[in-house]
Amino acid sequence: MTTLLKLTEDYILARDLRPDTETIYRRSAKVLLEHFGATPIEEIDHLAVLAWRKKKLESGLGKRSWNTYSSHLRTVWSFALEQELITHTAVNPFKKTSVIPPKRGSKTVSHEAIRKARNWLLELEGTERCTHERSQVTPAWFWLAVFEVFYYTGIRLNALLHIRYKDIDWNNQMILIRGETEKTHREFSVPIMEGLAPHISKILKEAKTIGFAANDQLFNVNRFSRHYHGKEMNIDQVEAMYRKLTNKISVRMTPHRFRHTIATDLMKQPERNIHLTKSLLNHSNIATTMGYIETDHAHMRTVLHERSVIQGALRKIRREDLSHLPQPQNEVRNLAVETPRRLPPPKALEQISKAMGLSNGRELGQMLDDVVSYYRQPSPSSAIHSKPAAKLSAMSSLLKQSFKSLSANTLGSMTNGMRGFKASP
Repeated sequence: MTTLLKLTEDYILARDLRPDTETIYRRSAKVLLEHFGATPIEEIDHLAVLAWRKKKLESGLGKRSWNTYSSHLRTVWSFALEQELITHTAVNPFKKTSVIPPKRGSKTVSHEAIRKARNWLLELEGTERCTHERSQVTPAWFWLAVFEVFYYTGIRLNALLHIRYKDIDWNNQMILIRGETEKTHREFSVPIMEGLAPHISKILKEAKTIGFAANDQLFNVNRFSRHYHGKEMNIDQVEAMYRKLTNKISVRMTPHRFRHTIATDLMKQPERNIHLTKSLLNHSNIATTMGYIETDHAHMRTVLHERSVIQGALRKIRREDLSHLPQPQNEVRNLAVETPRRLPPPKALEQISKAMGLSNGRELGQMLDDVVSYYRQPSPSSAIHSKPAAKLSAMSSLLKQSFKSLSANTLGSMTNGMRGFKASP
């Protein structure tokens, strides 16, 4: 007699699955049996599954948990149908049984929270070094190294636990991530960045002093502190440290949230290289990577503003005269309000635009007009050098079409020197 447990074990035998994945399949089969009991497989049809789904969701099971059970059982049933282990029907009863889960909140960690967590670990590391007394997370230097590995690389927690002493290629500054730890089963490498190098160097030095063998687990707190007695470091120990971080800074922080954070941060960079982000996270497709990237509304505002500047839409906007408002102290006007805006003649603009590779002189005229408008508004004298305005970024974007290496700061320096610019009409 064909049973669900046997079908599940047959499927696991036929596939090369990670131990954690095998556990999920067995758990899904167990949950199904808890409901259907000794019901023959032939009587488990689509309507019976829908009734079971309704009961589980009403009892409080989360929609994501249901989708996990549904997808794994659907896979087992498809395998059974394909191998003709089930012959009474050709229909998979778990087809179209998933539900739409509620949208989760942000999974990224703010830069301020990361800074606070890092500073706390650095403080503990310094205290331990000076007093030789045990801190809240000990040894602090080790946990700081773990923290920085997740921050700089975004690797999975399971990947960190499987890094061996021999997996660090110090000469080429690379860390090998083993395929058996990855959902994609693909082996890949991540670079050791300048900020991460001192921490990797420290742990390698300590491991060499202790006498690590090539295949020894490198990130193993049990080997670096007499306060731990396990053979190898496990997930619970890492999660316990992150719970302490969360309690300290009052912001939830986990290794997996660092993956979402690094993906979002990389897509904020000017290059916005989705393929680089996909490779770093070792995803099998870009759709998965896109799910890790959260919307940055500040960046969205800047991009939309750049679009309006380039298309000349701002010329249609009525500008409010703020000259009657009192001026804060320590602020100066970069260009007097009464200074007339004089631009080069159209012919000169056309020649300059042609040299720059712009489509026509009007684009350059719009840009220069915006430069003058920008400096007519009161602003801190240090604004150009510290934090360019959105308009400055927009003008930088326009110039980058011709000068690829020109940055917003560079443009700020250029336009700063144009404050007194006047050309003959």
